[in-house]
Amino acid sequence: MNLSLFEKEILMCHALGIDHTRLISHPELFDKKNTKYLSYKKRRLKHEPVAYITGFQPFMGLKIFVGRSVLIPRPETEELVEKAIDIIKQNTVHGKRYTVHDIGTGSGAIAIVLTKNLPNIKVIGIDSSPKAIKIAKKNAKYHKVSKRCKFVIGDLLDTINIKADMIISNPPYIPTDQIKNLMPDVKDWEPHSALNGGRDGLKYIKEIIKTAPKYLKKEGVLLLEFGINQSKEIKKAAGNYFSKVNILNDLSEKERFLIGTS
Repeated sequence: MNLSLFEKEILMCHALGIDHTRLISHPELFDKKNTKYLSYKKRRLKHEPVAYITGFQPFMGLKIFVGRSVLIPRPETEELVEKAIDIIKQNTVHGKRYTVHDIGTGSGAIAIVLTKNLPNIKVIGIDSSPKAIKIAKKNAKYHKVSKRCKFVIGDLLDTINIKADMIISNPPYIPTDQIKNLMPDVKDWEPHSALNGGRDGLKYIKEIIKTAPKYLKKEGVLLLEFGINQSKEIKKAAGNYFSKVNILNDLSEKERFLIGTS
């Protein structure tokens, strides 16, 4: 594989301990013989994602720490969070506390961005991986939102005993037999537990749709991300449990998000 100029610049910045802006304004700092840079470049040539090499991924303007136990946050999920922020702003009475459950929180990126942008929100992030919860707590501490971000180990919603105004999730939705066709950067490095959605990719999505109403307040909202060509089945499933169901497109005009209102 060939590294892009941007990838090389990010790896050089990490090797030198400087930000990207400084390297761009001082291109003479780029030292092709830097031993750390050469080490990082070697790792990247083996398809290790840049985010795992540097230890973080930018997400909606925030530095989110990641490791191989969590999925690297993606642009589509930024769109999911933006939609969540819009919905919460439209439905929050001034001064009212708004509660969100984030299923499969991983690095905690969704929970942390929500709390950074919305002062009256409290988020409970749930993940079955203790290693992921450890990273999420690190991110919450770094961004100083630990008081409003609680992270717990659990399988979907089974450890939660309070109802929320919103349940949000970017669950595993890749069909099992399609994982082998993913890019090496993904299939060989990112946790399959955060990718594998079962035979049809809908194993966790259908379970979340089925159980979410029990954990939502009146007129509460389920907001989740899903994969290509899954909208028909998801809309059908959601129609059995929610009074109002909407499917929204992402910026590529692909059906990507479910909004279910209880």
